[in-house]
Amino acid sequence: MSTPSASFRSSKHNSRQSSNAVRRTQHTSTDTSLSSSRFGRSQGVDDAIHLSPQRKAEMLGLMQDMERDVVSSMMGDHESLTLWKPRMRKKGIDYFVDENVGKGLTRFCCVGQTDAPVSDIMKMFMVTNTATLLKNVRIMYRNVKEAKILSVLQPATRSNPHKSIYIRYASFDTPTLMSGRDICVCVCTNVIEMSDGSTVGYCLWNSVDIPECPDRFDTDKIIRSRMWNSGFFFRNSGKFNAMTKVCYIIGVEIRGVAPQLLGRIYMTIFGGNCRRVCQHYRKRFMDPENFKHRAEWTPKNEIHACSVCSRVFNPLMMKYNCVRCGDVVCGRCFYMEEVSVRGAGITRVRICHRCLEDEGMYAWHLRAIATRDNLDSLNSDGSGVRDLLRHDSMSSRSYPSGMTP
Repeated sequence: MSTPSASFRSSKHNSRQSSNAVRRTQHTSTDTSLSSSRFGRSQGVDDAIHLSPQRKAEMLGLMQDMERDVVSSMMGDHESLTLWKPRMRKKGIDYFVDENVGKGLTRFCCVGQTDAPVSDIMKMFMVTNTATLLKNVRIMYRNVKEAKILSVLQPATRSNPHKSIYIRYASFDTPTLMSGRDICVCVCTNVIEMSDGSTVGYCLWNSVDIPECPDRFDTDKIIRSRMWNSGFFFRNSGKFNAMTKVCYIIGVEIRGVAPQLLGRIYMTIFGGNCRRVCQHYRKRFMDPENFKHRAEWTPKNEIHACSVCSRVFNPLMMKYNCVRCGDVVCGRCFYMEEVSVRGAGITRVRICHRCLEDEGMYAWHLRAIATRDNLDSLNSDGSGVRDLLRHDSMSSRSYPSGMTP
């Protein structure tokens, strides 16, 4: 399952030659062409393209096959699980590589964690109007320019509010000297309640070729990116104060004279996207608008013990105010958090343990401590990880020399 499936593309556009044919004919099909002048408008889901029942059935079948394969590779029995080799750790994200891919392809996984429950994260990936979709996509991709759901093949229902299949288009800004990029993918989403009490959610996608969304290189100099067996997995154990693991799988075609270097660049870019998803909910909590005004802070000279641990202050001990609640704490009972202050950019402030715990965010710091202190390897033979969703990858140290910051 580690190689892209060419059959997933439309039977009428199943090769590079057919893609060129679309380019030659797109000027005569302006009603369905997604040119930059027409496509940039914010439209609702009702304005999506219309596919014939036969086309929908074909794409649904192909997407369901892909979904079954990828889910099995992450949650199936031992033999079906992908073997992920550790590559590096950078800025809180662990990187793993699937080495069982063909020439000119790369597939890797960026692994992080967040405080948000699976159901909250999945809201970013569900069918919505264009304005909300663009807002959600910008959480992941800072450089997104356009985003639109083209067609809903299987809508979510009341009984299955997270299960859906749809076609999504997005284009991205690039540096001045580079051509723009866009992508047209078929997406499936679902949330599964596991027998062990954990919750797993996923949003998976494969690139698709459809005449209603032609290649825009000839008209707009935008290069169509190809992705396969890609997407997000989220898992929360359901235990008290548990973190949600975020696994971002990327399978892309690698072209150029330096594929290894390009693959490393891709890792850094997509790892940044994974980190943005992980940090999104922390930043919502760390909104300075929610902090207590400085004038309302508890005066330090009036407090004789830490408000968190009740440790009695002596004349030589430093006292600190939590910027969120204003209480006075000792040096052991706060963490430094990054917040975005209007007009001042990103700054670091003190947040007490109690405020973090009240918001279910204290476990993130406990996990970071465990990461520094735990010297366990990835598995008994050090060859890699199969059950990446359940494995405590953030606490491992089995990385190639020099690959951790």
